[in-house]
Amino acid sequence: MKYRYSFLIFFLAFILQSTIMNHFGIFQMSPNLILCLVVIFSFLYEGYNGIVFGIVFGFVSDICFAEIIGITAMCNFAVALICIEMKRYFYKESRISVMIATSIGTVVYALFFWSVYRILGKGADFVYVMEKEAILLIYHIFITMVIYQIIRRSVIKHSGDRYMYRGNLQEARSLNRS
Repeated sequence: MKYRYSFLIFFLAFILQSTIMNHFGIFQMSPNLILCLVVIFSFLYEGYNGIVFGIVFGFVSDICFAEIIGITAMCNFAVALICIEMKRYFYKESRISVMIATSIGTVVYALFFWSVYRILGKGADFVYVMEKEAILLIYHIFITMVIYQIIRRSVIKHSGDRYMYRGNLQEARSLNRS
């Protein structure tokens, strides 16, 4: 996906997250749309859109809403790196793989965020944070699956074709010749 389209999607998610999504909270927890997009863009797309815009919009959200600047950007970066590595081992056409990537990304984000704040002396109790994260995990899986269903057609060119290898016909032909 081109960077300008990715930027527009991340910008729209940032606006929605900071305005409308606060009214759709479950147990006073609203989803982190930027994190969901970092997982999707890092796991599904080739390239570094998830890393670049995760860091950029992490800094923007820290500047606008956080006490300490840079923690959200670092968390998004860590999640993007993990999702890029998971892409090598999971099948991106599978919904279960996307749910696993979202779950791991949400847990890593929460643990990293909590540990940095705890080191700086501003963190909450671990049990309290994990109780809230359990609710947020389900919320993030639901949001990510909705976004995945919307953009699935642009990512997966030949759905269910057993002769396609990562959507690239040249790679599939080279595998058949070997």
